[in-house]
Amino acid sequence: MKIVIGSYNKAKVKAVQRIFVDATIRSADVASGVHAQPKSDMETMQGAINRAKASKQTEGHCYGIGLEGGIMQINSQVFLCNWGALVTPDDHLYIASGARIPLPDEIAKPLLNGQELGEMMREWTKINDIRHHQGAIGIFTDSHVSREDMFTHVVKLLAGQAHYHGNSK
Repeated sequence: MKIVIGSYNKAKVKAVQRIFVDATIRSADVASGVHAQPKSDMETMQGAINRAKASKQTEGHCYGIGLEGGIMQINSQVFLCNWGALVTPDDHLYIASGARIPLPDEIAKPLLNGQELGEMMREWTKINDIRHHQGAIGIFTDSHVSREDMFTHVVKLLAGQAHYHGNSK
């Protein structure tokens, strides 16, 4: 099985490697087609789908995976959100979403005004490569859930759907 993941982000790549242990996995630099900071479930989901489809196009007969982090708002509360998409070699698309936690107002307000979460977290924590490791979810869960853990959950949901549908034909 060959998989191309649409990111060089270490947390995302490790999440895919944790679930698809027997696969040949390659990263590709593909565009999400959405804003650098997606601001809704729809935009974050679309970014994941775009990355999965673009990843699959970089190599013949492979699976494409896209993982996208974003924010979404319910009433006045801003939440961290994440989406994933998997495209099979025969173009079946599977999507999944994962954990959500509220963000503190001092982080949320600049995000709504156009700043990117990764940059905000780097400035706030003084950790340069935070998005490749614990991410915002790791900071706001006191390291109980890392960014890799969060995306691993989404990849499990994608793998389970693809396996189920592949076996139910």
